[in-house]
Amino acid sequence: MRTIKRILLSLLITGFFFAATTPAYAARNYLIELVIFSTQGGGDTEKWTSVVPPLNSRKMERAVYPGTGELKLTKEIKELKESTFSSYVNRIRKNPRRKVILTTRWIQPVSGPARTTIARISERRSSPDIPLDMKKDNRQMMDEKPLINGFINFYLDGQYTLEADIRYTPPYRPSILDEQPDIGPVSYRIYEKRRMKSGELNYYDHPKFGMVLLVTPVDLSL
Repeated sequence: MRTIKRILLSLLITGFFFAATTPAYAARNYLIELVIFSTQGGGDTEKWTSVVPPLNSRKMERAVYPGTGELKLTKEIKELKESTFSSYVNRIRKNPRRKVILTTRWIQPVSGPARTTIARISERRSSPDIPLDMKKDNRQMMDEKPLINGFINFYLDGQYTLEADIRYTPPYRPSILDEQPDIGPVSYRIYEKRRMKSGELNYYDHPKFGMVLLVTPVDLSL
């Protein structure tokens, strides 16, 4: 009888433990801050010359833009204090070899890999960057092709995991020299999936572009 009581007591304590911890994980919100930049003079390696380099299509279909659904833009959260991440962005801006392409920040709840919301990351080039004397077909190709395209997938699976799949397509400049064949648009891709801790700066490197990402827990109940 004593053994049965001990087992029942153990199960009861375990049940209270899971009941107390599981909702906390499910409801926890994180501020995700991201900057993507190009690198001048980097080696011309790890490139795809296809018009549409590969991205994970299944996860791209699930991805939504920040400001949609559970992905809240930080300007919607009045109590959120300014992050120190801006100092990292300013440091990148001051580097003559680097040019900031995109900066964004959003807040999202984090759950398991099948349920967490995937953030769509996209940035299109501005029309003034397209030469006016360029042929119509080439102008249309430049205008329709995003400069940055991909997703950020942050989820909890025993440990916090961040999956980044980002494609960078620099402005297409047709060759004017006969000895240099015109191969069309060239794209570069960063794909990484790594375990991570909140509050740690994460750097993703590539010869042609890179990105810095910071994840910080936030309390939206204040």
